[in-house]
Amino acid sequence: MHEVDNPGHRVKVSLGYTRNMGNFESLRVDIGLEADGTGNPNTTFDKVYSWTEKKLLEKVAEVEEELKGDKS
Repeated sequence: MHEVDNPGHRVKVSLGYTRNMGNFESLRVDIGLEADGTGNPNTTFDKVYSWTEKKLLEKVAEVEEELKGDKS
């Protein structure tokens, strides 16, 4: 793959996690971020992906804790 140099670009990343709740039900958490950048879009992508992944993991952990609390 070759490097792409672009004076202006927009990068959008969306990640999701689906948890099977049983009984044909599921819970989905989606997180996305769109950002403008300059120069090489790979740098912008890495930053946007890192932020999105971190937030998704935080929210999934939060939801898992809430679900544990509902079972008590």
